[in-house]
Amino acid sequence: MRIIFLTSKLNFISSGGSIGEFDLKFRTLQKFGESVRVITAFSDNNSNLGGLPYDVIEEHISSTRLLTILWGSYKILKKNEGQADVFHVDGHLFLYGAGLYRALGGKTPISAFFNRELTCWPLSNSDLFIRMADNALRRAKKKIRWLIEKNIGMWLANHIDWLSFTNPVLQKCYETFGLVTAQKSMILGDPYDFKTVLKEGAVTEDSYKERNTTPHSPLKIFYSGRMVPGKGYDILIEAFSRLKNKNQFKLILGGDGPEEALIRSRVKELGIESYVEFPGWVTKERVFEYFKTADIFIQARWRTELTSITVLEAMTFGLPCILPAGGGLQWVAKNSALYFKDGDVAELAEKIKQLGADPELRAQLSSNCFARLKEDELNYEIKLKELHAGIKKIAATL
Repeated sequence: MRIIFLTSKLNFISSGGSIGEFDLKFRTLQKFGESVRVITAFSDNNSNLGGLPYDVIEEHISSTRLLTILWGSYKILKKNEGQADVFHVDGHLFLYGAGLYRALGGKTPISAFFNRELTCWPLSNSDLFIRMADNALRRAKKKIRWLIEKNIGMWLANHIDWLSFTNPVLQKCYETFGLVTAQKSMILGDPYDFKTVLKEGAVTEDSYKERNTTPHSPLKIFYSGRMVPGKGYDILIEAFSRLKNKNQFKLILGGDGPEEALIRSRVKELGIESYVEFPGWVTKERVFEYFKTADIFIQARWRTELTSITVLEAMTFGLPCILPAGGGLQWVAKNSALYFKDGDVAELAEKIKQLGADPELRAQLSSNCFARLKEDELNYEIKLKELHAGIKKIAATL
């Protein structure tokens, strides 16, 4: 079977964790005996493509405007329909172009993977990021776009043949918006090969517990990501500032981005500079080195409906986590983390205090990380076999 993947870009240098999971998906389906090619729609952003075991076709959609993406992805699919038995597309970007292709009689069935929110949904927010309120015209434009996507876009998207989602919370959000998933959907999770990461990182399932048995101070709290609204840096530093025993911790905040200056300024205002380290943007290898020596991982906020590869990576190194409750992050980590009410700074501070004071709890959560990673729900080979079966099913219908 010939499978063509349509994705935004393949940047193996500076992009987030989704590129790694996409690459694992491509390679695994090749191992299942399928012919795999990948089309990148915004190919100017590609990087480090040498040595890939699959062909990459570079296309160039001219802008990221809604109609441009819709029409550009439709043309790419139409252009390549004779070369594929199934198309597999990035759902949140190309669902409307893919739906248009099928609605207008496109012959090749479509599988779509959803790991992000739609652009028309409410933006991520941060107390640190000061925005001017939208004027009436901009509010009207946003409302019109929301109505168009919900009433026309979803009608198009419902022509897609097979749907996969990273977690049930995200699937429910799309269903609420109008996407029909019954009898043609699955929960894929984030394909992630934690065993290979353990091997390449030269760590074992007992590495964390071994260093946790020796009392040491300060305990290292680690978090790294893009410093943008909604990533929770603001909540984390506010909670940390409320600790009475701050000298027992070292807070390491990796990453860079538009909020970096605001974060650094707030740290200074709170008088916690001596407890906080800013390594800046670091390579994946350096992030793993931090995971090897950290004691606690905290992701204080993320969109409720989304998961995080960074959380999976932290769990792979056996790091006990503190996460917001009730969303995709809790679905991933389950009982390998402590949870606080989303946005509740005081409760987050209490969870930091609790976990910092209890090495036995940290050891238990570390063990729970590996128990969770070994569950079928997070086993990428099992889940990709399920995706493979779904793809073969829709291919057989034509």
